[in-house]
Amino acid sequence: MKKMPIAAVLLAALPFAAPAVAAPAAQVLVEVKQPESVDADWRAHLCALLPQPCDAAALTLHRPRGGAPGDYVVLSQAPLALGRLKRAADATEWKLDRLYDFTGYAGSVKEGEAGNGEVQRTLAPALYPLADGRWAVAVLQRQFESYSGGGASFSTADFVPLDAEPASAKAAYEGIPFSCSKMIRACFTEKEYKTSKHCHEESNGSLRIAYGEPAKTGGPYGWQFTWLQSDWAAHVPASATVNTRSRFSGDGSGGGSADFCGGGPQ
Repeated sequence: MKKMPIAAVLLAALPFAAPAVAAPAAQVLVEVKQPESVDADWRAHLCALLPQPCDAAALTLHRPRGGAPGDYVVLSQAPLALGRLKRAADATEWKLDRLYDFTGYAGSVKEGEAGNGEVQRTLAPALYPLADGRWAVAVLQRQFESYSGGGASFSTADFVPLDAEPASAKAAYEGIPFSCSKMIRACFTEKEYKTSKHCHEESNGSLRIAYGEPAKTGGPYGWQFTWLQSDWAAHVPASATVNTRSRFSGDGSGGGSADFCGGGPQ
């Protein structure tokens, strides 16, 4: 298989033809559940098309929802990259149409700063509309905390435009809470474990995005974030779970913010 030069496939226009919709919407990249049915050696074949070194175990294969039958997307964690692929039903090789290499992207969450520990970076399986013909990908920065009898994970998103060099691109929105889960042990004696209706403090949160029409033709879409969170306190039944919804804007306006499972990583 002839490897396509990376420089020849970096950064072009809109990577996928989005389905016609009444309003702006994200394009979901649906994971292929049985990629070996497409290509038994897909991991090795696709790693050969990506920047090196490449961890074949860190690849996932997707299809753009509403895309053409031969459209595929590979998401890689090591290297951090997104590739647009073409493969005909009777083909024996993959064609790499576009490559977006994020290995040099610094991100808004950096290890060793403000008490940050290890930061795991991945790409969310979706494309997010910035304006007509302009899209972004979410670079997720995940942090973990361990507690006695519990733990937490927090994912923060930088929405990075795809029409600029990924390594040096300025995020359209950065440091946005994307998802979280947290569990803290609240039972410490045998009696508590036997009598309590719930032996942990639990929180789970996730982000939703709505896209408004631009103020002028060709202008940026207005993004509105909504944070959904559920909090199940210790020693109460699941029916006592509290569900909250808060709205905020990426520029800090909007009168709200995300609780981020108790304020995010500490």
